[in-house]
Amino acid sequence: MKLKQLTLVLSLTILCSTVFAQKTKSTSGSKKGQLIGLNLILADYKGTSSFNNPSTGKGYSSVRDMSKGVAISYWKGLTPTIDLSAKIDAIFHDYALIAHGLSNKTEIGLEFEPTVNVRPFADNAKLSPFVTTGVGVGFYTGKFGAYIPAGVGLQLNCSSATYLFLQAQYRFTLTKKEFGDNLLYSFGIAEHF
Repeated sequence: MKLKQLTLVLSLTILCSTVFAQKTKSTSGSKKGQLIGLNLILADYKGTSSFNNPSTGKGYSSVRDMSKGVAISYWKGLTPTIDLSAKIDAIFHDYALIAHGLSNKTEIGLEFEPTVNVRPFADNAKLSPFVTTGVGVGFYTGKFGAYIPAGVGLQLNCSSATYLFLQAQYRFTLTKKEFGDNLLYSFGIAEHF
């Protein structure tokens, strides 16, 4: 399993460096200013079992079975096609059930996640897909956990003052005792400040 995780992270790194190295006419434009945003989150802690063990036959969790949360995000353009973002998540979930096999109650997991986001088009493009990767740390049921998020997203530029973001991540856990690999989906809106 670790080999799969390393292969995915390495592939994303190569893709990011390839996109960055290719300067074309479509990448000309200004870089993103400082943004502050609000995100709605859906976290799927069960759906990854079908990836890790295909014989279970389980698929993705339904929206009602996913854990809900909110996040505050910060975005800053490093180049016209590369952004740095950081977010603080609050996800409501029964983390004791994951960590100890005992159902406790729904708790708030707090996470901090800086990421690098790479787009094939400059920031002034109206619609632009991007890949994202970084590192995250969280506090769950009195214990710390770490993970590596890797995913894809879509940025909608509304007059370079307001941005809409749609993202999906596979999050590789580095601390299996706290929680396993999981999926995270988010929808956010961000404004210049």
